[in-house]
Amino acid sequence: MRTGNSARGFGKNPKTSLFIAFLAAVSLVCTQNTAFTQGLEPKKDTLLAFKLPDMPWSDAYKQKKLQEAQEKEEEAMVQTVQEWQERATDIKMEHRITEPYKEPPNPKLVEKLDWQTFFEKYNSAPGSREFNLEKLQADKSARSLGVISPDFKLMAYTECYFHPSNRQTASAFYIYPLDTTKGKKQRVLEANVFSGAKKTPLISTTNETLKNALFSSFTVVDWSKDNSKVLLKEKIGSAYDGIYQTNVWVYFLNPDKKEGKHDSASALAESAETNAQNSQKNVSVAAMYPYGRKYDRLHNTIKQYWFYTDRLNLNRYRWDVKPLGFLAENENIVVCVAHTYDAKNREHIFLGSWSVDILTGEVNLLSTMASDNFEISTNGLVINKRLP
Repeated sequence: MRTGNSARGFGKNPKTSLFIAFLAAVSLVCTQNTAFTQGLEPKKDTLLAFKLPDMPWSDAYKQKKLQEAQEKEEEAMVQTVQEWQERATDIKMEHRITEPYKEPPNPKLVEKLDWQTFFEKYNSAPGSREFNLEKLQADKSARSLGVISPDFKLMAYTECYFHPSNRQTASAFYIYPLDTTKGKKQRVLEANVFSGAKKTPLISTTNETLKNALFSSFTVVDWSKDNSKVLLKEKIGSAYDGIYQTNVWVYFLNPDKKEGKHDSASALAESAETNAQNSQKNVSVAAMYPYGRKYDRLHNTIKQYWFYTDRLNLNRYRWDVKPLGFLAENENIVVCVAHTYDAKNREHIFLGSWSVDILTGEVNLLSTMASDNFEISTNGLVINKRLP
């Protein structure tokens, strides 16, 4: 009787009834899982595991996305070299022509402009070209602009050299033959004055006896219209006292040669050496081409004229001449102007316009009025670059 009462009391507790029901349910689920697992793999122990989804950074996730992308494509991605070779033999024409990649424009950036290359007249302002020697003492050498002949076959230029030991400046004149097989711009831009044989100056101001602070520099003034003459000016002075005077030079090329057959580099160098040897032997080279000639009579004629006219002794004042170029009417005439300097080293008193006959050396007065103008031919060219 006591035992039965205990059982009845145990069954009447609600919490106990719920716990018994939970245990029965768990036992049933375990029994079903065990039976299902034993039915598939009766000889192995089984564990109940929960499968997690593939994370975005896992290899399985990446492979799955790649497969989905390949399935969406009209044509599957090539996987092997053999497949690529098979497809490469059958490419449509519209797929073979591809446009190059173009970077999208950035509105915040400004495109860089290309420098335009063009030819311009060298002696456009007659006689105003000067050799820029600002960096000569630092660089020890300087090269002028290359002045191109009117037929685009020769290029004349000068070089200056500074000797720090005695502060002397020397200069030399050269002519470089251009490559006529190339275009006009290309032959000038690709000209290399260091190529070929050793350069020999056609005219040089180097002295055997070096003088302290002596200054001498050549500057090309212009070419003649027939490409047979080059007008030069030589400035002589001192690094301490300034310019003493300007000499007029003309370099003659062989006028007997037919057009298109100018003096080659070897011929110019050989002639320069011959002229140097003849000048040491006091042999006249006036009939030998090519050659250079200096016109010393110009300064003496100007001094004599003003002394007999106005009793003006120019030896007591600073004055100089400036060659402007070849006269347009007669290219055997070189036009020069003379003037004195003021205290600020500027042109002060006009001393007249003068002509020099380069064949005979005769000097004549053209005008004493500064307002009188004479037509000067502009023949030489230089290549220049500037922004459009």
